[in-house]
Amino acid sequence: MDWKVLFVAGAVGLVGCRTPASSERIADPEVPTLALVGGTVYPSPEATPIPEGVVLISAGRISAVGPRSEVEIPAGATVLDTSGQTLLAGFWNSHVHFTEPWGQESATQPAPVLEQHLRNMLLRHGFVHVVDTGSFPEATLALRRRIEAGELAGPSIITAGAPLAPVDGTPWYVPVKLPELRTPEQAKAIVKEQLAGGTDAIKLFTASLTAHKPYPVMPLAIVQAVTEEAHAHGKPVFAHPTNVAGLSAAVEGGVDVVVHTAPMAGPLPDSLHEAMVRRKVALVPTLSLFEWELKRANEEPAVLERFTQAGAEQVRHHARLGGRILFGTDVGYMTDDDPRREYTLLREAGLDLRDILASLTTNPATQFGQDSRTGRLAPGLDADVVVIDGDPSRDIEALAKVRLVLRQGKLVYRSSPIPSSLARPTAP
Repeated sequence: MDWKVLFVAGAVGLVGCRTPASSERIADPEVPTLALVGGTVYPSPEATPIPEGVVLISAGRISAVGPRSEVEIPAGATVLDTSGQTLLAGFWNSHVHFTEPWGQESATQPAPVLEQHLRNMLLRHGFVHVVDTGSFPEATLALRRRIEAGELAGPSIITAGAPLAPVDGTPWYVPVKLPELRTPEQAKAIVKEQLAGGTDAIKLFTASLTAHKPYPVMPLAIVQAVTEEAHAHGKPVFAHPTNVAGLSAAVEGGVDVVVHTAPMAGPLPDSLHEAMVRRKVALVPTLSLFEWELKRANEEPAVLERFTQAGAEQVRHHARLGGRILFGTDVGYMTDDDPRREYTLLREAGLDLRDILASLTTNPATQFGQDSRTGRLAPGLDADVVVIDGDPSRDIEALAKVRLVLRQGKLVYRSSPIPSSLARPTAP
């Protein structure tokens, strides 16, 4: 089937309490401990930051978190001074693609080549967990296998594999024809086939930006068939909405995550915002994507402003109603991998630091069923840690000033040379 060789990209807990973090020990005394000492620690978006904090890591997990005055550093521990820096849980990017040539060849590329791409695209920005919302399934699964086997340093990957489109709905920017869903029965069969092949989710174009209008919209009965089948297998469904009709079909059809705002639609009806929140549909804004697209198309400033404001208002309204927001940039399609513009646009849309940190950590961990393992800095959780320069409560762009990144206690990125003893994850 031609969709198996597709090239696709997108276009348009313990919630911390306000008391000192626990310093309970869960360390294995036989395993050397890594101590990150002296920085300001954010145990979770909701928790009070700990100045002069300590995070202890042993056997890939966090063994203690607390003030420096209260956490004993074991003899023989490796100590990294993080004074003047900020420690956060590992970040999630909930909208990426591995469709560039190196990603297509991930089964055969040398590990150092793949590591360099993963470092540049994701790890150096703190992303230790990513959600692939459309790629070459076999290649992305091969990349994940190599990462999880310890062959190369990289993020955890949730992949939706090959996206599904309405009839005549392959977007104009996709160079091969996507699988088209024609009937509910056929849709269910394709969902079963994709999930049996190892993908973790299903991605739909509920409305597609095609070369000719009107843009095709996926019928509600087909969206419902997809979500019913995927949910029966315990898997989520993502939707690329494009416009109001596509967003309505996604929300009414039962999808779990909308992977873009829809600034083309302008202000959305209150009833649609309310339905998204009531049905617990998460939103990935990708605000910087639209700005990037319009600038490279040399659109007029007025068009750029209209799109920017429309997307920001959709995010603002969703957040105001209590909707879940997941951070994502569409990197892999968007060639600019720097997330700082997205942080700035989210802040300008009305999200505060707590909201943005939640979109990077606790929200996706909860959304994708991993909140018992990651998303916070707490004893017993995986040691997924990002160390940044500066204070993000004063400057949101500090979130992009990444100095050090750990995934399950392994040092996967450091802005200065990484000690060889910490640089590469070992096979489990």
